[in-house]
Formats: sequence, C-alpha cells, structure tokens
Amino acid sequence: MYISDEHKEIIKYVKKGLTNIEIGEELGYSPSAIKKKLKLIYQFYNVRGRIDLIGKLFKYSM
Repeated sequence: MYISDEHKEIIKYVKKGLTNIEIGEELGYSPSAIKKKLKLIYQFYNVRGRIDLIGKLFKYSM
C-alpha cells in the first residue's frame, strides 16, 4: 500500500485543521467519502485518528 497524491492532499487539509465536510468541499467529495479515505490513511500510518496522524507526521518531518 502507498499514499496516493489524493491522500497527500487530504493529509494537507487535515494538517490545516479542516473538517471532513470542509475537505470534501475542497476536493469535491462527500464527508463520508473523506472519512473512508482517512481510514485508509490511518491504517497506512498505523494511527488511530487525526491527532495521532499529525503527531506522527510532525515527528518524522524534523
């Protein structure tokens, strides 16, 4: 499994603090579609949610 450009875009918006609704509006998806895509991202990074994801990304970006 790999992170697609679409998933990277979603991560960018998560890091900015946008909600699923706001991310969906930006990318043209429903909030439930964003939720499903986030679940795949969480599995890839082995995290439980947004806060864990942001923490992990911050940790490895230094």
